Amino acid sequence: MNAVRSLAPARSRELPASCAELADLLHRTPLAELPEEEALRLSERHDAAVAGPDTDENEILRLLTRTFSRRLDIPEYYRYTGLHVTGWYLARREERREDPYEAGLLLLHALVTDLIALEEREAGLHETTVEEGAERVRRLEAVLDHLGGSPLGPDRTMASAELVRLADHDDVLVRDLLVVNRCSGFRRSDKHDEHMFMRSVQACEILFFLVRWAARRATEAIGRDRAAYALRIGQFASAAELLNVVFHALRTLTPELFMGFREATGSASAVQSLNYHLMELVVYGYDERKTETYGRFAHLAPVGSPLLRGFASLRDAATGAGDADVREAFEAGEAPLHVWRGRHYGFGRRYLPEMTGSGGTEGAGYLKRFVGKAGLASGDRIDDAEQLLTRFAFC
Repeated sequence: MNAVRSLAPARSRELPASCAELADLLHRTPLAELPEEEALRLSERHDAAVAGPDTDENEILRLLTRTFSRRLDIPEYYRYTGLHVTGWYLARREERREDPYEAGLLLLHALVTDLIALEEREAGLHETTVEEGAERVRRLEAVLDHLGGSPLGPDRTMASAELVRLADHDDVLVRDLLVVNRCSGFRRSDKHDEHMFMRSVQACEILFFLVRWAARRATEAIGRDRAAYALRIGQFASAAELLNVVFHALRTLTPELFMGFREATGSASAVQSLNYHLMELVVYGYDERKTETYGRFAHLAPVGSPLLRGFASLRDAATGAGDADVREAFEAGEAPLHVWRGRHYGFGRRYLPEMTGSGGTEGAGYLKRFVGKAGLASGDRIDDAEQLLTRFAFC
């Protein structure tokens, strides 16, 4: 299957001139080398944009400069990843009553397509060899291929529905995808390969959200609508498998290339990811073994709240339904998540041997403890009209 690479953001109108100029500066400057006075000016620009009128320019400036805010208490992981921009994009889709799953797939497609273009444009100009770059492109194209097969309905996939082609004609959507591309993905180092790492982390965050969203919808459908359950569990499984496809592409980073920029990422760590912990809560239930971790980061406190722990996990709902087809579909769909956790642990062993993780954990040892998910508890609440567990999470 040939990867589809349309959805070109260049077709839409550009950012306001001041925003485009700032985005260019942030994309070409290693943020770890940004002078303190410049970082302070960016924080002041953010405050001014927040206090100012709701113009297009101020909206984009808020997205571009939020990472530098001295006023906001933003966890380091979210300063690094810029996930507030993804949250903005998905909120815009919700305002237009667009399907969150399709919106997430389109954003993934746009980010991966841009990353492929970057790799092809800069092949052989950095530490990565031409051959290594070509292999990276092949693996990224495999991500696009898998995206094309993502289920959207009975006998309907992202490719067969021509979702990318149709999106190309939506000027608002194309412009919003351009905003995400230009207002996020800023490297902290001068290493080209950090692009791959950064966009992979962002892709995984989107997929954590899609897995969680589909899992919640599947849980609500059990015992009520078999066709809806079949669709949502298929979407759940597809997004879970995509995590492995993205991870396969990420492994084109050798340990040496990874260590070339790791120090610049500072204390940013995926252990701080709300989307990941909420995904596991929705799929498996509350993991008591992580209570200490949740306590170390104030923004993770909601994961352990009685309100969220009162919901039934997808696993408990599926295994308790008394329906072999429901249970077996869950088990098949969940298998890629187990594989992903094992690969994540393998990544830690290979890239962080005998090293402390960037989030202050014991690195690979921390990951190993949570590969297995047996025996986790969940509540009995099913309906989530308030969407407490389905919105994209960021700080």
